[in-house]
Amino acid sequence: MRLLKRLLLWMVLVLVIVTALGAGGGYLWLRRSLPQTSGEIRVSGISGPVTIVRDSDGVAHITGATETDAAFGLGFVHAQERLWQMEVQRRIGHGRLSEVFGATTLNTDRFLRALGVARAARRALERLDANTIAILEAYAAGVNAFLSTNPTLPPEFLILGVQPEPWQPVDSLVWAKMMAWDLGGNWNDEVMRALLIAQIGPEDADFLMPAYTTDGPLILPDAALVRPAAASTPPDAAIQPDTARAMLDLWETVHATTGLGDRLAGSNNWVIGGARTASGKPLLVNDPHLGNRIPSIWYLAHMQGGAINSIGATFPGLPAVVIGYNERIAWGVTNTGPDVQDLYIERIDAQNYVEYNGKREPVTLIDETINVKDAEPVTLTVRITRHGPIISDVTSGTGETLAFRWTSLDEEDATIRAFLNINRAHNWEEFTTALRDYKAPMQNFVYADVEGNIGYYAPGALPIRRNGDGRLPVPGWTDEYEWAGYVPFEELPHVYNPPQGYIVTANNRVIGDDYPYLLGTSWAAPYRAQRIVEMIDQGNRLTVADMRAMLGDVVSVQARELLPTLLAVSPTGPREAAALELLRGWDGAMRGDSAAASVYQGYYYAAIEAIFADELRDLFTRQYQSRRDFPAMALRAVLLDGHNEWCDNVTTVAVTEDCATTLAKALTQGLEAMAKAQGENDPAQWRWDRVHQAVFPHNPFSQVEALRNVFERRIPNGGDNFTVNVAPVRITEPYLQYNGPSYRQIIDLSDLSASRFMHTTGQSGNVLSSRYSDYLERWQRVEDAPMRLSGAIDGDRLVLVGE
Repeated sequence: MRLLKRLLLWMVLVLVIVTALGAGGGYLWLRRSLPQTSGEIRVSGISGPVTIVRDSDGVAHITGATETDAAFGLGFVHAQERLWQMEVQRRIGHGRLSEVFGATTLNTDRFLRALGVARAARRALERLDANTIAILEAYAAGVNAFLSTNPTLPPEFLILGVQPEPWQPVDSLVWAKMMAWDLGGNWNDEVMRALLIAQIGPEDADFLMPAYTTDGPLILPDAALVRPAAASTPPDAAIQPDTARAMLDLWETVHATTGLGDRLAGSNNWVIGGARTASGKPLLVNDPHLGNRIPSIWYLAHMQGGAINSIGATFPGLPAVVIGYNERIAWGVTNTGPDVQDLYIERIDAQNYVEYNGKREPVTLIDETINVKDAEPVTLTVRITRHGPIISDVTSGTGETLAFRWTSLDEEDATIRAFLNINRAHNWEEFTTALRDYKAPMQNFVYADVEGNIGYYAPGALPIRRNGDGRLPVPGWTDEYEWAGYVPFEELPHVYNPPQGYIVTANNRVIGDDYPYLLGTSWAAPYRAQRIVEMIDQGNRLTVADMRAMLGDVVSVQARELLPTLLAVSPTGPREAAALELLRGWDGAMRGDSAAASVYQGYYYAAIEAIFADELRDLFTRQYQSRRDFPAMALRAVLLDGHNEWCDNVTTVAVTEDCATTLAKALTQGLEAMAKAQGENDPAQWRWDRVHQAVFPHNPFSQVEALRNVFERRIPNGGDNFTVNVAPVRITEPYLQYNGPSYRQIIDLSDLSASRFMHTTGQSGNVLSSRYSDYLERWQRVEDAPMRLSGAIDGDRLVLVGE
């Protein structure tokens, strides 16, 4: 209540000041928290002047004489535009949210302290080379130079009474690891599978959590890395349902607080060789799908100094271009979907000794103190075994003790060096050499160069398990399920200039069963990949404009595939008849103005519930229905592959329903839900974008009703879960989109100056700035901005001058 009162008081103050803008004084006061974008600022820590030019789209072009000067400039600009975002990010990684937000974030802090991301970041920093550390230090110096020269902090700091501490190099590594957390794990799938097995048995659990479809496209259809796969023994231990539920609840709490680990995350990228393009040179496209937020997770920047001259998407907090191009090469990334996390069931006695191969080993104990706003500090004793931290200690009611093994918690992690060397790379050899340092999150990198070559590599630490397939928690008291090492870099999936002349990744399965190592057991449904391949194969002499159209494509392969079965039902009333008629004349495009798309969405989600909820009961509502890919592939198997037994409602013992009967009921229920959401009973009058809005929440003010409309942004949108222009629905808030293309880029290797990019909301994180959300409508329309690496750049010019 104290926080809410402070927020409301500040809001009233802002309204009073805004009302007085005509007097001039209020306007000047508000502008003090906006960054200086022209003139000179004297700073310490640079070897020569650093020039920052913001072009007409707000893209920052940063030029220094050396790499460290360029990194300093990027740190300064990130702090100018995104200081609150950076503050929240590092507090998440260090488990220090409760210092600002109080006891409401205590469980998240407890989990993150137990997990030990900050401890791992500190160990990684100690092992980095001097050059990489120098760049991290220069970036931190740039952030701190802004703190020392800017008199007024952004509104969030003023509202919450927070004073930022100096930025440290470890803060950058902490956030890099949290991005690995966002993209690189499946531990909650292990827990949910265990819960499903306890409730419905292993066979049905496998059906409801399929790895992939049998006919879905592979990223590498012709794998060269083939040798016999090792035998695998399934674990002979299980966790209890109460433990599974408690761990899933914990996962939900952490996700709700941080916005990280979204089950709907995904991405597309593709690269097309010159034989299929109008220019005769490659086109490289990428649109990473991450949780929506404001400000955007990305910041568009051009960074030039020393051996680095690159442009693209940067993460506030990191001193490198993460996705983009330089003078010779271009690159893009999507999530590989590897299994790089395992839960180990430990046997720990009262004296904190853990059993291992018949012996007792001491458990490492670390005391963590969590400071809590308006409350006494909380002390947490973290227990760590050879497998990792005990995360089950964070929650109550767990019957088993669970240790967490994750590649990002290893002693060494040079991923930041990999990104810096990618920025420096000029050819495939230098690019792949850079990727050798890449640890996590494992990604599908696509590559192109000005010579006309294209390629793909999936770098990262991929465990080799002695036994098991990573789908369930395993015994920790034996070495039977240990990781025996990591897959050698040379044997990770990769290809260079493939015969088909293009490479497509959309979180689909990477490689076939002949691949000798376990890459993962859960892939995205194949629909986005199928549609991208379809459009490439249909194209001829492809251009940048064609790539833009592909990024904006909202044709659902899933809808086209399921429609014949969904239409084969008898309508039970006039509204059902009208809805089916709309679907019969529909092309499967999830356009925002489409009535048929609205009918399909209501019908689809009701069908999933009608077919699976009776077996899963509360587990369906609490966990399964929000998983997107698992229910989609399971529904496909029911409706298209003959698994009709799932259509029978097990709660109606005297009746055996067939699929036509169950789907007819689902249609009625789906139309009723959609009519309520639309505020209109006639399906012909519906619009998909009337109920389907992209939501960009602010952390934390979207959680404060009085401030939500000030800081949050929403916009009507088309697309759905499985369109290339992805717009997944959050089931708990029907039809709202909290995930989507966080960044788009199109790189033309025949003319780099013709390349384009865009992210979601705006370059500024300051709600008072005109650039806070000026990208949003352009993003919705799949428009973009010039991605200029060279030539004269007009715009506001700021020069940082050494003291």
